[in-house]
Amino acid sequence: MFGFRDFYPGGVLHTFPYLLDVFSTVHEHRDVPGEFPPEQEKLFAAAMANPDFKMYANLYNILTQKGQRTFIMYHSMVAPWEPDGTVEAAEEIFKRIKIPFYTGSGAYAYTYKLHWLGAQHYFQNVKQAPRKFLFTGPAHLERPFHEYHDEIIRWYDHWLKGIDNKIMDEPPVRYWLMGANEWRTGTDWPLPETQWRKLYLGNWERLTSNPPHPAGQTGRAAREPDVFTQMPLKKTMKVERLRYMTEPLAEDLTIVGPISLTLHAAIDKVDTNWIVILKDVGPDVSVVTARQGERTVPANLPERELTRGWLKASYRAIDPARSKPGEPFHRLTRGSIKPVQPGEIVEYQIQIMATANQFKAGHRLCLEITSMDVPTGTGAMTDVEYIPYHVCRSETVTHSIYHDAEHPSHLLIPVLP
Repeated sequence: MFGFRDFYPGGVLHTFPYLLDVFSTVHEHRDVPGEFPPEQEKLFAAAMANPDFKMYANLYNILTQKGQRTFIMYHSMVAPWEPDGTVEAAEEIFKRIKIPFYTGSGAYAYTYKLHWLGAQHYFQNVKQAPRKFLFTGPAHLERPFHEYHDEIIRWYDHWLKGIDNKIMDEPPVRYWLMGANEWRTGTDWPLPETQWRKLYLGNWERLTSNPPHPAGQTGRAAREPDVFTQMPLKKTMKVERLRYMTEPLAEDLTIVGPISLTLHAAIDKVDTNWIVILKDVGPDVSVVTARQGERTVPANLPERELTRGWLKASYRAIDPARSKPGEPFHRLTRGSIKPVQPGEIVEYQIQIMATANQFKAGHRLCLEITSMDVPTGTGAMTDVEYIPYHVCRSETVTHSIYHDAEHPSHLLIPVLP
């Protein structure tokens, strides 16, 4: 069972229908679209007039059929918000679950969020039942899940046959730590031993543990924002971005759990899509100096994408009572959606999907900030696996990222001691 929020963390409209729908293997009745009741007809007309949807022919065609094809996608375009009471209803369901359950996902699933986010939410919210949680590596599991066949049998042997195989004597959390490439265990999720650490965005696209200096101790240039301008897909397929990196690490750094980015930014339009990417870059033995060829980070370093986060700027409203470290909880109801005032500096709390990675000494932790992703493969998916893209803005947007003492933009990462 998955809630609406499992599909839409942060409120960015996501093209998540599975390949069965996209490639028309689901048989749906279709006819000449009829009339809706007035309120639904009004929502349909507004979606049809949305210039962002018009950039994506496959999505616009779904709209024209008025829900006769890929209804879930149609509904997400005409009413891209949570109905009032959705969260409260889900919380009541969690309270009623009392049967033993085993949930989990792989690190691969952050790309479409359904499995990974849903598994975490169930483990975190079901408190009255015996439970276990498995977080596997970045490779997409085959179906049927023969890699975990023995674990599945052990679970059912214990709970359905009463065999004392000690499965419940083992730690409830088991996860694959990338970088170290080994299995680890824990007693809860997030791990109780987590130490929350801030990494601040700095001048010259740096990530550092040092907070920005007060205004009187820095020059004017250090207080100026970093800027990137993104043209829409109807004009380019080039994705513009800012890229912030730590220095090469002096020792191994292990982060396991949810992550968030506090971003102080201004845009020159009423909305944008924030897309943030966390990477492991290196190894890097270079030293930045004033000599020619040594003033920048080498461009040919190996890099590995770990996870991402998404937030539509107009969906930025936070529910403080439900927010946790690394997990800002956004209000996604229709009444909470507000356009941005162009030029206004706004604080955004952006959830980044949890990960488990050991950054080796000599590697760099890298944060990329962008506002567009591009479909590249068949059926408007990607060339590799099911990694949905987002509906991006149909107008050129300039983004200004602030990181001075009054606007301390920073990553919050879960560090294991």
